[in-house]
Amino acid sequence: MTPAESGSRGRPRDPRTDQAILRAALDLFLEHGPDGASIEQIAKRAGVARLTVYRRWATKEDLLLAAVDQAREIDEFTLFEDFQPTGDGLAALLETAVEHLVRLAADPRSKQLVLRLIGTSSSHPDLLRAFWDTYLWPRRERANARVRELAEHGALPADTDPDALMDAVLGALLYRILLYPDPPTADELRERARAVLRQVGAYRTG
Repeated sequence: MTPAESGSRGRPRDPRTDQAILRAALDLFLEHGPDGASIEQIAKRAGVARLTVYRRWATKEDLLLAAVDQAREIDEFTLFEDFQPTGDGLAALLETAVEHLVRLAADPRSKQLVLRLIGTSSSHPDLLRAFWDTYLWPRRERANARVRELAEHGALPADTDPDALMDAVLGALLYRILLYPDPPTADELRERARAVLRQVGAYRTG
C-alpha cells in the first residue's frame, strides 16, 4: 500500500527511514505475530518517532501489509532465467531446481514467515493474501513456465501439470519442515524433492 505521507508537501522522505520501519515491522511480526507488533514497538525498533510511522502508514494493518509485501526480498527468484533446455543441461537443471527449493524451504526466516502467516490467516487474512499476490504467485508463474519447458524438451512427461508438480514438491518439503518433530537436514529435504520428481518421471535422462 502507498504510504499515507506520499504526495504531501515538505521535505522529501528518506527511503532509508521507510526501509527501517518496514524491516522493524516484519521482524516484530515474525517474532511476536500481529498482536505483538504495535506501532510503538515498531517505531522503537526502527529508531524513529511514532509520528514518523503514522505519517507513512495510517494504521498498523497497513504497515504490516507493506512489511509482508517487502518480505519478497528474502529470496530473489533467479532460477532458470538464462537456461537453454537442451542436451545434458536438462539433468543439471533439475538438480539446480532441487537445490534452490531446498535452500528456500530450509531458510529459517522463510519458515518463520510461513508459520506466522498460516497462524494468523483466520484473524488477518489480508496478510496471507498480500504474501501470495506479491511474493508467491509471481514466482509460481515463472516456475510453472519452466516446468512446461522441461516437459516440452523431455525432462518431464509431456502431460505434466505444472501446478500439481509444484504442489507435490513444495508440499512434501513443507510437510517435513512444518510438521515433523525432528527438523529435517538439507540432505533429507534434497532426497525428498528428488523422490517426488522421480515419481512423476523426472531424472529419466540420468
